[in-house]
Amino acid sequence: MGAAVVVLAAGESRRFDGFKLLADFCGEPVVVRSVRSAVSAGVGPVHVVVGHNADAVRAAVRRWGLDVSFVYNPWYSLGMSTSLKAALISAPFFERYIIALGDMPLVRAETYRELLANSGLADVVYPTYRGARGNPVLIRRSAIAKVLELQGDVGVRAVMGVLRSAGVEVGDPGVLVDIDRAGDVSAAC
Repeated sequence: MGAAVVVLAAGESRRFDGFKLLADFCGEPVVVRSVRSAVSAGVGPVHVVVGHNADAVRAAVRRWGLDVSFVYNPWYSLGMSTSLKAALISAPFFERYIIALGDMPLVRAETYRELLANSGLADVVYPTYRGARGNPVLIRRSAIAKVLELQGDVGVRAVMGVLRSAGVEVGDPGVLVDIDRAGDVSAAC
C-alpha cells in the first residue's frame, strides 16, 4: 500500500512580493511544479490543501491537468497546523502520509518513493541532503494524534522530538529549497 500525499498550498505568502504559489517558475507556477512532482511519484492519491487564493490555486493546478483532489482549509490564516489537520481529517484511511510544501518546486519524484520505501524506520521519516534536514516528511498513522494537537504556524517538525523519527539521506538538493522571496525563484530556476 502506498501513501496519501498532501501538498500544503493554503498560505498567504507574506514574505513574497505577490502570491508565490502562482509565481512563474521555469515556465509554470511554483505550486504546479510542486504538485507535478508529487503526482509523478505515483505513491498514492495527491490532496492539495488550499486556503488563501484558493480558486486561483485550484484553477492553476487544473489548467495543467494534474490528477489531484482539493481540500479547502477555511482556517488557513491561523497557520500551517490548520492545513495539516484539514488534510489528515479529509483522508483518514491511510497508514502513511507524505506532507509536502507547495513552495518547494525542486523536490524530485524519486524522493517521495524513497521516503515510502523507508517508511518502516519510524513514525516520522524525513529526507536529508548532505546531512541537512528537508521536506517532504512522511508520517505514519501512529503519529497522527500528536500532529492533530499542533497549534499555530508550525508543521510536523514541531512534534518530531516526541515521536520516533528517522532521516533518510537522498540525492535530492531540492528537499532544502523553498521559495520565500521573489529572488528565490530566479536563483532556483
